[in-house]
Amino acid sequence: MVILGLGSNLGNRAIHLKRAISRLSRGSGAVLHAVRLSRIYESPALTPTGAPAAWDLPYLNCALSGETTLEPRALLRHIQEMERSLGRQDHERWAPRVIDIDILWWDGREMRSDDLTIPHPQILERPFVLEPLRDLIPDAILDSETLSAHASRVGAGVSVGEVLDPSTEAHRVGGVLPPAAPSPEADFEVRYPTLMGILNVTPNSFSDGGQFTEPEIAVEHARRLVEEGAGIIDVGAESTRPDGAAVDPATEWARVEPVLHGLRELQGELRTSGRRDPFRISIDSRNPSTLRSALEVGVDILNDVTGFSRPEMLEIAEDTDVPLVFMHSLSIPVVKGESIPPDRDSVEFLIAWAEERLAEFDRRGITRHRLIFDPGIGFGKTARQSWHILEHVERFHDLEIPLLVGHSRKSFLQTVTDKPSAERDAETLTVSRDLIGKGVEVLRVHDVKGHAKLLSRERMNPVGRSRV
Repeated sequence: MVILGLGSNLGNRAIHLKRAISRLSRGSGAVLHAVRLSRIYESPALTPTGAPAAWDLPYLNCALSGETTLEPRALLRHIQEMERSLGRQDHERWAPRVIDIDILWWDGREMRSDDLTIPHPQILERPFVLEPLRDLIPDAILDSETLSAHASRVGAGVSVGEVLDPSTEAHRVGGVLPPAAPSPEADFEVRYPTLMGILNVTPNSFSDGGQFTEPEIAVEHARRLVEEGAGIIDVGAESTRPDGAAVDPATEWARVEPVLHGLRELQGELRTSGRRDPFRISIDSRNPSTLRSALEVGVDILNDVTGFSRPEMLEIAEDTDVPLVFMHSLSIPVVKGESIPPDRDSVEFLIAWAEERLAEFDRRGITRHRLIFDPGIGFGKTARQSWHILEHVERFHDLEIPLLVGHSRKSFLQTVTDKPSAERDAETLTVSRDLIGKGVEVLRVHDVKGHAKLLSRERMNPVGRSRV
């Protein structure tokens, strides 16, 4: 068994941890199996005297244990390559980091070399390492004491001189090591899917058309979705329902602009009240002019249902650094009866399509840590194909990027219920429970409150606590 320590203090820290955990433990490229995850801890940054104030950003930390077939140096190389692919850049030692992964512990192994020491030589100097290790292996012995005993002593406020090399110039609080406190909210965000709340500011969407066309009503609905547990609000002003009418860019922007400004104000309000990462704004559009204008307002995610297939959309993607959701579709709006060829396996078809898109992103210099894949349930798929994709969704982990699934209330559910679309939340939740178990990172849903309750029940499940 090996234990890795993971940390992030730059950008959306929970998302960065979740991506790293997914890459380490899911898909055919996984290097850890039978994994367990510690609680998530928050702690002050360790910074040297005279460091820029911008470096003083709190970390989220955790530990991940699992079995591996790799030898230590092979695992180290894999981790270093993965850190770079997730967006880590070479900075000074104490500078903020998108992701930091260390090999902390290897059951039955000890080694000491210039590039790798096991156990990690600074375990006893770092409460944000000791606490996660205590969660996973409390009775393991290090320096003649259990990790649990070490963690208790450090948590009680042991002076720096007793355990820390005095030549290290890391910042401390009051002469003791900075504490590491469990972060229940971040723990929830890392362990379970991010909920993307749907905000349709359209008169004709299939489920909620016309409900949120007034900007004030739309923003209040977004506030409610965030309060219920949404980490992302996805705003769309064009219905892509089957046989829906295309919307010209000017009309689309007129619908969405005041809502985006209202959401930005809501973000500021929530940050002022103490929520560091209150929610992110996603713009759901296939129109280049809309995306450009939305970026000027300050959206956090670009969501293109045509998969950034148009050259102008790719140019926009190149010119920004925000995350990109690229979805598979055959036509927008959806054309009834059009689907993936019936003689093709729909999952294999989508994997091949996604790999082609990834190759194009690579050619354009668009880094993969920004990309999120949406298989496009209901967009050019029969009901049978949609069910097949959902049943085998874990195969998309081989793409080594996060997955987003938007299945909420869609027509494929007509095979199991005759309810109208707005009343299909129970069926949606049943599908979502399976997607949670298969490690989907983002669920795009109407019923955020119901999904938050589902996640809370999963969280209380003793089996669920060890799942990632």
